[in-house]
Amino acid sequence: MKQSRRQFIARFSTAAAALSLPLPALARAGAGGKIRIGMISDVHQDVMHDGIKRLGAFLDAMREAKPDFIVQLGDFCKPTDSNKPFMDLWNAYEGPGYHVIGNHDMDGGFRREQTVEWYGMPGRYYGFDHGGVRFLVLDGNDPGGTRGGYNRFIAEDQEAWLDAELQNTKAPVVVMIHQPLDHDWGVVNRDEIRAVLEKDRGPDHAGVAAVFSGHCHQDYVNRIGGIAHIQINSASYVWLPGNARMNVYDEESHKNHPYLNHVAPYRDPLWAMVTLDLDAGTVSVEGRASEWVGPDPWDRGAPESNYPRDKNRPAISDWQGPVREPS
Repeated sequence: MKQSRRQFIARFSTAAAALSLPLPALARAGAGGKIRIGMISDVHQDVMHDGIKRLGAFLDAMREAKPDFIVQLGDFCKPTDSNKPFMDLWNAYEGPGYHVIGNHDMDGGFRREQTVEWYGMPGRYYGFDHGGVRFLVLDGNDPGGTRGGYNRFIAEDQEAWLDAELQNTKAPVVVMIHQPLDHDWGVVNRDEIRAVLEKDRGPDHAGVAAVFSGHCHQDYVNRIGGIAHIQINSASYVWLPGNARMNVYDEESHKNHPYLNHVAPYRDPLWAMVTLDLDAGTVSVEGRASEWVGPDPWDRGAPESNYPRDKNRPAISDWQGPVREPS
């Protein structure tokens, strides 16, 4: 029996119902009420000698797969003239494409505003709608917190914007950010931001379906507060400590790309096809698997304490789960 929009939203946001009964579609995006998204993260054009080939392979696959849109989750490239061919390749894609800014996208002293303008983003953080779902893109590079190194914080103004966005939409929400909200290497005030995402806003609000991030160059999914936090592995490599440096490509490539010996590269580029099934109330990830170029990180001396084998692997795992579960 067809149900009202109010009944759908209540069921979408109630985990037990989501697990036991199918969800009627809030809005349809193609056959079956499915939204398909091509996701790639951490290409690191400024580290890799073959970044443009990795991006090209992803875009060719997306032309064949024809998702509703594509997104890159940060650590893409610096806004430099030398990277114009890389950006031109992205911009030549015929469908909609969205950017998230990562911490390395401002390397070399660039300001966030310069990167945002060069990418053609509407802002450092922004929202857009597709197929009855609200997508919120966050900037995890705000100054703040007590940690050293790169900024990885969400400041008060952005947090207030996020809270207002979630309050003002009744649609299911998908959050995309570079630094994760569920990992020690991620956003410093992640507990505070997760509390905003997990807030009970009433039965008319569908709530947050999933959070997608990059940054860690790992392969995992965490459930926190009923929300799936899905890490999209790097398209290119795992960064290794100084004792594990090794040349695994030809001499010229290492000469022209001095950080290349800091990484354990993936032979083939990684990306994912994400599907939001509004009828079934599920989110799924269809990933790719590759292999290491040269010795694996542990044979090169990387400690398993910082590089767990079940997460640091040259793959993005397939995964499927309900949009919400009991916390």
